[in-house]
Amino acid sequence: MASIQLVIFEIDGSEYGIDALTVNGILRAQKYKIQKIPGLPREIEGMINLRGQVNYIFNLRKKFELSETSDAEETKFIMLNINGQVVGCIADEVTDIVHFNEEDLHPAPTLGSNLTLTYIKGIGKVDERMIIILDPIQLLSTKESLDLETPLVKLSDLAIPS
Repeated sequence: MASIQLVIFEIDGSEYGIDALTVNGILRAQKYKIQKIPGLPREIEGMINLRGQVNYIFNLRKKFELSETSDAEETKFIMLNINGQVVGCIADEVTDIVHFNEEDLHPAPTLGSNLTLTYIKGIGKVDERMIIILDPIQLLSTKESLDLETPLVKLSDLAIPS
């Protein structure tokens, strides 16, 4: 029997899960300053310096078109390994780590061909809870197709002419 382990987090009162194998770490957002970058897609909040590395931070509230809130004490950055790069997602709170068996997983409901939410892999049910299971690669893709592997500035561009 197949099973999956998910990190469960909340955004705006709804529960979401992401495969624990993609999670690189969970950070307290209050300990980091997000540097804004003009011109990026709206769902990318900016970047942080994590252990000397620049990491992009995605705002899932903007991605899901939810209202903004002020930073709560429990706000976390869920750092994910995506295509060899570590990027973060802002979550209201990380609540749980849950093992799901195959019979507890259900496909995402379809609403017709006009609405395709490719970042939803399925729904996990635990008692009365329904947890939306997210695909991290699809979740962190943007309409503008930001290439996270390409640095914003090359060192050669910063060279001062002699």
